[in-house]
Amino acid sequence: MATLSELKTLYEAKRQEHGAFLATFPTNSAGERDMPTDKVGEFQTRVKELSDIMDQRTAAAEAETAAVKLDAKLADSDRKDRSVGRLVKDGADIEHKDSGIQTKSDLDAAFRKGFQSNADMLKHLASGGTGTARFEIGADLKTVVSLGTSYTTQASQIGRAESALHFGDVEPYFPSGQTNSASIVGYIQTTDTDNTAYVAEVTAATDSAFVWTAVTDEVEDVQTWIPISRNLLSDEPAMQSTITGMLAKRLQKKVSSSILVGTGTTPIIWGVFIRTGFQTVAKGADPTMDAVHKAITKVAVTGDADPNLAVFHPNDWQDIRLHRTNDGVYILGNPAEAGPMRLWGLPVVVSSGMTEHTGGVVDTSYTTIFNNGGVTVEVSTEHSTYFTERKLALAMSRRLAAFHYRPSAAATITGI
Repeated sequence: MATLSELKTLYEAKRQEHGAFLATFPTNSAGERDMPTDKVGEFQTRVKELSDIMDQRTAAAEAETAAVKLDAKLADSDRKDRSVGRLVKDGADIEHKDSGIQTKSDLDAAFRKGFQSNADMLKHLASGGTGTARFEIGADLKTVVSLGTSYTTQASQIGRAESALHFGDVEPYFPSGQTNSASIVGYIQTTDTDNTAYVAEVTAATDSAFVWTAVTDEVEDVQTWIPISRNLLSDEPAMQSTITGMLAKRLQKKVSSSILVGTGTTPIIWGVFIRTGFQTVAKGADPTMDAVHKAITKVAVTGDADPNLAVFHPNDWQDIRLHRTNDGVYILGNPAEAGPMRLWGLPVVVSSGMTEHTGGVVDTSYTTIFNNGGVTVEVSTEHSTYFTERKLALAMSRRLAAFHYRPSAAATITGI
């Protein structure tokens, strides 16, 4: 099996070849490449080749990461307690171990367990008592709340269907970390002067210069909540899971959008395509695919990084996917097929959190999503006049920061 380094070199060579192939076709009045129908098959073959290489790169990178984690795990084998969260009830903290949440079913079970653990307090609240039931789900959040496609409601006597919420979650593509601090201090390289050179005998070489600047990012809070009838909570226990699932998706939708285009102004985290130092390519008269290729090259050359993700707003990806030859042949695949969610070999995430008419490519390895704790769920009667109105407030929150170590590893494509 080829190494990650070899696959990166192969991908870059094939990407350049594919770019040169596409550049042989003239642009039409719409600003897109005018590709003859008899060349569409070759184009799609080249797209598949790039996609296959990128899949191999991803597998190789995951294998190398797994090997590093295994080494670290073996070195840490004496450590017994791997607690990452806490259950809080009536002011008392009860430690619990890593929940091992990896799937939506695991998450559903974790929510259910949280409500069951607080059953006495919830019954107390539902019967008119006061107080707050609070529990925290500790786990790897990039898998915990990645609920971008569906969250099945629990069975009930009359049946219910949850409203659809499709937003294109990007968080699973970024590394995650943990913090117990209110801020993250990281270092961004601001100077990289490479004076490596051959020199004559007994001649001094010119020194290189590397400068890192310390940057502090605040850990921010993101929250959502909803009022619930006490009767609903007591009469339809299955709705607890449904409602928390819906809130979790809305919480994650906001987080996912902020990872892309968050302003960085407290209380909002920095977005990878907003952080000072990111690059940009104006589409101008270029076809969209050409502009994306230029952005990939800019990240590789100026950013000295390997982009592994492309992100587009649904309306912009629609225009790319619907591109046809003059004879009406779709160059990214027949409409009867799903078509590749790839561009120049990079996996594409279609996200409503991305700014419309602006695409982006990024090397996600230079960003870490730091989580302070887990997803916190709280149920209380103490809001406003809820006690007398027999209502409960169900709130869900997270604390996180997104730190981008090399902003130039991301580039936007504007005007698409």
